[in-house]
Amino acid sequence: MTSAETKAPRPRLLRHLRWITALLPVAALASACGPSTAPNPFTLDAGPDGATDPDGGTGGGAGGGNPDDGGTPDDTLGGPCNDDAQCDDAITCTVDVCDTSIARCRHSPDDAACQDGVYCDGVERCAPKLGCLPGPPVACSDGDVCTIDTCVESTGACTHVLRDADGDGVPDGHCIAKGDCNDDDPKVSPALPEVCANGKDDDCDGAVDEADCASPKHDTCTDPLVIDAPGAYTIDTTAAAANFAASCNVNNQPAARDVVAAIVLPAGPPVDVEITARTNAADVAIALLGQCGDPSTEITCGTSFFHPQGGRFAKIRGRGLGDPAKTTALPLYVFADADTPVILDVAFLPPEPVPTNETCGTAEPISFGVPFFSTLVDAATDVGITCTPLTGELLYSFELASPANVHVYASSVDGDGFPVISLRDAACALPENEITCKSAPIVDVFRHALPAGTYHVAVAAGAPTIVSTTVVIEPPTEPLPDETCEGAPAITPNVTRDVDLLDRQDDVKLGCLPGAVDAAYTLSLPVASDVLLVQRISQGDTGAVTLALPACADPSDQLICDPGSQSPLRIGKRNIPAGDYRVVAESLLGQPAQVTAFVRKTTPPLIVPFADACADVLMIPSTGGFFQGNTANATANFNAGCDQGGGPEGGARDQLLGLSLSDKKRVVLDMGGSGYTTLLDVRKGPDCPGVEVPKACAVGYGQNKSFLDLTLDPGTYFLQIDGLGQDSGPWFLDVRIVDP
Repeated sequence: MTSAETKAPRPRLLRHLRWITALLPVAALASACGPSTAPNPFTLDAGPDGATDPDGGTGGGAGGGNPDDGGTPDDTLGGPCNDDAQCDDAITCTVDVCDTSIARCRHSPDDAACQDGVYCDGVERCAPKLGCLPGPPVACSDGDVCTIDTCVESTGACTHVLRDADGDGVPDGHCIAKGDCNDDDPKVSPALPEVCANGKDDDCDGAVDEADCASPKHDTCTDPLVIDAPGAYTIDTTAAAANFAASCNVNNQPAARDVVAAIVLPAGPPVDVEITARTNAADVAIALLGQCGDPSTEITCGTSFFHPQGGRFAKIRGRGLGDPAKTTALPLYVFADADTPVILDVAFLPPEPVPTNETCGTAEPISFGVPFFSTLVDAATDVGITCTPLTGELLYSFELASPANVHVYASSVDGDGFPVISLRDAACALPENEITCKSAPIVDVFRHALPAGTYHVAVAAGAPTIVSTTVVIEPPTEPLPDETCEGAPAITPNVTRDVDLLDRQDDVKLGCLPGAVDAAYTLSLPVASDVLLVQRISQGDTGAVTLALPACADPSDQLICDPGSQSPLRIGKRNIPAGDYRVVAESLLGQPAQVTAFVRKTTPPLIVPFADACADVLMIPSTGGFFQGNTANATANFNAGCDQGGGPEGGARDQLLGLSLSDKKRVVLDMGGSGYTTLLDVRKGPDCPGVEVPKACAVGYGQNKSFLDLTLDPGTYFLQIDGLGQDSGPWFLDVRIVDP
């Protein structure tokens, strides 16, 4: 990416060699999609200013055809034909058309149709007469024995982390100066204190049990931290050993250490003891027992959860504890996987029996409009809830004497965990008895015109908390026509549709975003088509966009979907057979959304072997198209405004496409499926390479490759296919040109 220079045409031989190179297998791709223009309150597109830069890496492979699987240009030709309908070769990844110039069928392989959405298994390829073939897995090795090289699926990149076999946060001393002197023991590293009298060099300074060593506090039953009144206490696991056993503990057992406190209850009536242990980051668990050192006397035990506000915590409640005649001391084990202070919040509460509404048969009746409270500390799991709570649940019931609209509102009283609400029918107990569920900071489960009868509400949460729930009924209303897949109204291709999701319900059970309210639309494809779905969601919302078969009955009808909170959501699928389909828009919070279904007749992908600079610009047809190339075979010609600073002139290797617009157009550019961290920069001419269009440079981090949705005036434009920093590799570009 150098300045606005042009280069002389390449010699014929070099062009020929680069053409051959470009026809090597393509690297890993993941499906993606793009947005549409949207007014407030919709969020800004995710772009270089709003994204973090994960540790990068490139996928293997190159772009183009497949000579190494036996293919030749003749392999794309079939029998004689008069029209496209005569050319189906039963290979799903080929684009089958009748080449009327030779009256023969042509079966063009389309690698993009083979992509499974998994980055680390490499880019799948389409072979003529064979179909989809696996590509080579992404190779992450950097040749350094001191790094752990990993392909990370969630970020779509390779990581190269210094070797730390014991996971204590300090790399092996064989690889770095002043590193970990014993990388097999997570309790030994330069970051830890020397522990007295254990015969080990805990701090890697070459000395054992030196004078400034640390002795643990409250490490045994003979030295507990005494807690004899409600309040906040600090206990520290520094230098502690692993002495105690309980039914729960931290996940990383080799790093486990524990300390002990004594919960002292004065003589008197029984009380409930609720204890919360909090850390900044360390895994933590707590156990309350009747006798120190005797696991058989365990009263209750709790593992850690992530807190919505950060850090981790564990919470337990011991019920009806104490002795009217004497003082009682109960040991509390505190487990952690690091040397860390642990804050203990201790409360002595009036005794409450274990809730009896654990099952559908013991559900507690509730009154409409009256809040009820559920303490989710020791509840058991009895019914299946699709929204996957991390606690057990408590059951409640209500009766409808006549049809009514029903709202179930819920929120956390203490903020320790998000509520999870499941609305269930009269049978209640089995997974199929769930009508709908939702998990969110503030829950509103809504159903139109529930028939008269008995219903149940299961209340759970993402962490131990107290949930306040209220059931409200209203006069019945009928669902809108777009609330179900049956009879769903049509969505007009290439036109943005506003979707009002207020007072909608969850009708479509495709499994993309459980508990979200939804709207469904019919998408009719008269011929085999390439479809790109783009959904903008409101700020702070989580949504999903799905392409499905008409029945929408279960996840098997889902063709492709994209859930998330980063607007716009987008999914693309090529060469979809003619027929009717459903576009489903979902919102977790029931906020407004916008959906666009970009549709065009399927055409073979256009391989881009050259297009390395201004002398080789490839012009995009006025109808757009689907393009495939590989910047690993190009040179670095042009800089870009959204690239990383501090790199060499020109940055990464790049290619250049051109676009001429005679009228004002909406131009959507999606690099979903590309095999590296892409950068897409749009420049305006007339002279090549032009100047950058404002807000038209986009970096594609992780699985979300570069995406732009622009309204462009008439003129000549240049599309710079590039990479962040010096990243390069195989790329796809879907270009949609429609009326604004």
